[in-house]
Amino acid sequence: MRVSSDVVFDILLKYDRLRTSQLERATKEISSGKSLLAPSDNPVDFARKIRFNRFEKKLERFNRNIDLSKNVLETAETSLNSAINVLEEARVKIVQVLNTGTLNEEEAKVLSNYFRKVANYVISMGNTKVGDSFLFGGVKSQTQPFDSNGVYQGETVETTVPIADGVEVNSTFNGKNYFGVANSFTVGTTTKTNVITVVAVLNEIANIIDSGDLTKLNTETVTVDMGSGPQTLKLLEAFDKGLSQMMAYRSIVGTQEKVVDDIRTQNESIALHLRELQSQIEDADYAEAIANFEKAKTAYEALLATVNQVQNISLLNYFVK
Repeated sequence: MRVSSDVVFDILLKYDRLRTSQLERATKEISSGKSLLAPSDNPVDFARKIRFNRFEKKLERFNRNIDLSKNVLETAETSLNSAINVLEEARVKIVQVLNTGTLNEEEAKVLSNYFRKVANYVISMGNTKVGDSFLFGGVKSQTQPFDSNGVYQGETVETTVPIADGVEVNSTFNGKNYFGVANSFTVGTTTKTNVITVVAVLNEIANIIDSGDLTKLNTETVTVDMGSGPQTLKLLEAFDKGLSQMMAYRSIVGTQEKVVDDIRTQNESIALHLRELQSQIEDADYAEAIANFEKAKTAYEALLATVNQVQNISLLNYFVK
């Protein structure tokens, strides 16, 4: 039975496509280092790969939020630390003044100026920014949280960012809590609202020093409401109450920093495990891939040799050319 040139051509064309496909496949595995190149290779493993990729992208988003929150938390803690350190030094001065019967004019001027500068420094720490956002204004991050008198102008609602499933940390803070703002601060008949307690105390001490009547430092009382109802306190007691609240909320920032560090470590560990799983699923065995390439190459060369042997078929001549 005579085999027509068309049949020969079809057979050669079929094997040409097959050998070319095998060669391309082996080449892609070697160049990419992957054996899982298409869903048809292994539908189950390919579906796993997609799930792993999605989860890895999710971890990347969390890690970006961690980088942002880490910077915010470190800046917030630094601001609170700086304010608290200065206030602790000022407290020593307050105690010294309380135990001093008299001050000459020059000493009084220096101390009064010192206490006012400390008050202004605390306010400036409350107005700390990261980029173009104020940290301690809550959701009102574009408005300066404290005015020049230490009055809070921000919001009590804070903004947060997710760093893991079900875990969020602050990106802005309620400055009313973190800087010990009193709902009301009353001296005599004068009442200030939403003012930083330590700032109000420092300014009152400076006013008393300016008046020259230092006995009022020990006898003066103020009525302070910091959320638990009004309390009548001496100046140092009111100062300590405001400072204690700032220190308590500083520890909250420190706790959040530790959580962020722990979550970062956890995310990195999970990401490493995911990469190992992905590698097991999709990475090519180089020795096997090279062997397959050589086999495909040999088979293709054999096909070309066969083509040369039947080149007297006119249709095949046209195809080869």
